Amino acid sequence: MNNDPAHVLSLWQKMIVGDQSSLGDLFNVFGKELINYAYKISLDKSTAKDAVQDVFVDLWHYRSNLSHEVQVKFYLYRSVKRAVLRSMKWLPSSTENIDTLPEIFSLHSSEAEWIEDESEQQQQTLLEKSLQNLSQREREVVSLKYYGNLKLKEIAEILELKEQTIANTLQNALLKLRKYLKHLPALFLLYLFG
Repeated sequence: MNNDPAHVLSLWQKMIVGDQSSLGDLFNVFGKELINYAYKISLDKSTAKDAVQDVFVDLWHYRSNLSHEVQVKFYLYRSVKRAVLRSMKWLPSSTENIDTLPEIFSLHSSEAEWIEDESEQQQQTLLEKSLQNLSQREREVVSLKYYGNLKLKEIAEILELKEQTIANTLQNALLKLRKYLKHLPALFLLYLFG
């Protein structure tokens, strides 16, 4: 789906004036990454999906009150964060598995595929455990940086914090993760944190 900012803004503006298909197109552009982001904050799949769904329902319901000129991606990330935090007040913390880790190895044979699958599963388990050792804020910053592909300035705007605070939080999180993930292959670490 086209995530060009001009195209996304066009979809946003069409949605505001009542084009329901544009709302669906916005979900197609951002839905998966917003659910991943919400999951990184809440560590609960149901909470993540519900938060994103709530945001899109609210967008449609309150569309006439929305501004025509916004940075859509930032608006959606900020809205999802608020929705997750509102819902988390009522939920215990969860330890569900993270199942959104991207594949990074190419497969050449069925034997190689089996070996790599086993290796990737072990690496994913280690990554999941390592992410659980981060604070909620650290998980959120790592998620926005490496899963949302946002710049520090953009993350600072979404979280309404100073850019230096984001940089410090990211550095601390990466130091912790590198400590926990020191046994993973260098290629894997470069892919995640390069």
